[in-house]
Amino acid sequence: MKSLSLLLALGILKWAAARLGPSVLECWFVEEQGGGGGMLRGVTKRPAVLLLRQGPGEPPPRPDLDSSLYLKVYAVLTVLSHSPAALVRPGKNATLDLSFTYLPPNSGGAPSSLGPPPFGLEWRRQHRGTGQLLLAVTPGLSSQALGSPEGAVAFAAWDEEGVEGPWSGNGTLLLPTVQPHQEGTYLATIHLPHLQAQVALELEIRKPPKVTLTPSPMVWAYPGQAPPELLCLISHFYPPEELEVTWEFWNRTGGGSRVADGQAWRSSYRYHPDGTVSISAYLRPATVTVEQHGSRYVCRVHHSSLKTKGLSAQVSLEVAGVSGPSLEDGVGLFLSAFLLLGIIKGMGWVASFLSPSTDTKEKKSH
Repeated sequence: MKSLSLLLALGILKWAAARLGPSVLECWFVEEQGGGGGMLRGVTKRPAVLLLRQGPGEPPPRPDLDSSLYLKVYAVLTVLSHSPAALVRPGKNATLDLSFTYLPPNSGGAPSSLGPPPFGLEWRRQHRGTGQLLLAVTPGLSSQALGSPEGAVAFAAWDEEGVEGPWSGNGTLLLPTVQPHQEGTYLATIHLPHLQAQVALELEIRKPPKVTLTPSPMVWAYPGQAPPELLCLISHFYPPEELEVTWEFWNRTGGGSRVADGQAWRSSYRYHPDGTVSISAYLRPATVTVEQHGSRYVCRVHHSSLKTKGLSAQVSLEVAGVSGPSLEDGVGLFLSAFLLLGIIKGMGWVASFLSPSTDTKEKKSH
């Protein structure tokens, strides 16, 4: 029976291994079948199940697997990321961390005297059914950073030579001033002779909205009539999905909030040059009563970029004739003030007219 040398190439997200502890990973291994003179006859890629364990001891038991098929293998090429999911606002820089380790076969944990092997690095993006190659770094690069048409830069280098242990390298991707169209799944693949390993990283773009309500800070209405139409502007947010807008009515007499009565609708999305969107929500309130004086209309917005409570804007309801003068009272006061001002001015004119006659009489008496 021919001897087999099994080389394992893994792409592991660090957080998963740390969180789950001993677990099972679907993986694959490269079977290298040796021939005479050290030349390779062929390389075969086969699926496998990787049983993870922490520290010494045996792997976790798997009654569903035949123990005679167990093989002890070691990872020749390992690729991992400390940031498997990045959350960035539009216009900010994004860093997709990537590191990889190569342990030459039969090295005993020490690097080869010939130095690390040449390697290749690929970064691809997949989003909503489309894929795009961002970077393809040719093998053998050292301490270089290559850029893409989008301005993305990838570092492709082995660490300095002379260190003990396996060879390690860096393939981190830098994305300057990211825009919403750049979100998606980023696939990083490391290529070595007869080996390759890949990890998938998620880049999500999120920007919370701004919420403003007009008219503000209060609206007026007569008893039995409806207040003016309310406009709630939700501006410059991303993504356009995952947005919820509700109208609430808080009664000052207690009882908490309820859905506001009236007709509610929303406008279509307005897209901005930076990829963010805005939308307007409207409420045409129902008629009000005197008892609703001092209550509030609330526009509440929920979005994936916000906390659980979301954002809100509110306006107070003032019913005419309840807490202050009504519109008719205001008109009456204005007319009364105007009449009073006219009387005062008239009396001033009379006084100024009589004053010269009095002076003339005094001169004549002298």
